[in-house]
Amino acid sequence: MRTAQEYLRKHPAARPSTIAFIDRRNAVVEQLKRELEAAEAATKPTRKSMIGRFMPWFGRRA
Repeated sequence: MRTAQEYLRKHPAARPSTIAFIDRRNAVVEQLKRELEAAEAATKPTRKSMIGRFMPWFGRRA
């Protein structure tokens, strides 16, 4: 995602409201990414071994 500095480099006469919008948009996107990562971490099951995932009977045998 482009930052306000990158936008200013390409558009030196950019309006301050445009720069403020880019900063707000990037902040919202970062917040949503953090929330999504937290939600995925909460619902993610514990890591299973390859044998446990593809051969579940293997661990239960005598």
